[in-house]
Amino acid sequence: MISKASLIDRLVKSGVVAVIRQVPIDAVEKVCEHLIKGGVNALEVTVDDPNGYSIIRNLTNRFKDEAIIGAGTVLNAQSAQKAIDNGAEFIVSPTLSEDVIKTTLRYGKVSVPGVMTPTEALTAFEHGADMVKVFPASSVGASFIKNMRGPLPQIPIMTTGGINLDNAAEFIEAGAVAIGAGGNLVNNKLIKEAKFEEIEKIAKSYIEIVKNARG
Repeated sequence: MISKASLIDRLVKSGVVAVIRQVPIDAVEKVCEHLIKGGVNALEVTVDDPNGYSIIRNLTNRFKDEAIIGAGTVLNAQSAQKAIDNGAEFIVSPTLSEDVIKTTLRYGKVSVPGVMTPTEALTAFEHGADMVKVFPASSVGASFIKNMRGPLPQIPIMTTGGINLDNAAEFIEAGAVAIGAGGNLVNNKLIKEAKFEEIEKIAKSYIEIVKNARG
């Protein structure tokens, strides 16, 4: 079993979490293969997709030595449990749920609840969350992350929602330990056209931007 510290290290090492949302099941492994080639080795599969849990299981079996696979859009303890049973190593939510945090921690996985205020961030951390996800980040901007980090430097922050190649550096420079990139990275148009190499190039661009921003 991978230690919690190792899971967290792998999650934030590249600084980029790819959000896999409703990617056609026959294309998802190919997409993830090229994301990993591009340097993105944290893959968040949203479980609002009917195939989400089976995708998590399949990706865990295929890429367990190359990437850390997690579940996103987890809204309750039952969904967290099911995702973990299928191999999820980290659990991400758009909202703050104490039950989801408790379930995640019970199995030694990484808990990343969604927050939008300093009060929610502190509450999540007090309940044992390993980091918090500010979502939707583009609505508040990078300055919000910097300002939250001032009084709450002990809480690691991931930002998701509207993150693109133009603003990714701003959030890292403001203090985010990682960014979550969805449609701007896992591009549906490119997937439909089977342009997986283009997705790999975009992944490399995100990784380079984060590396430079960490500087």
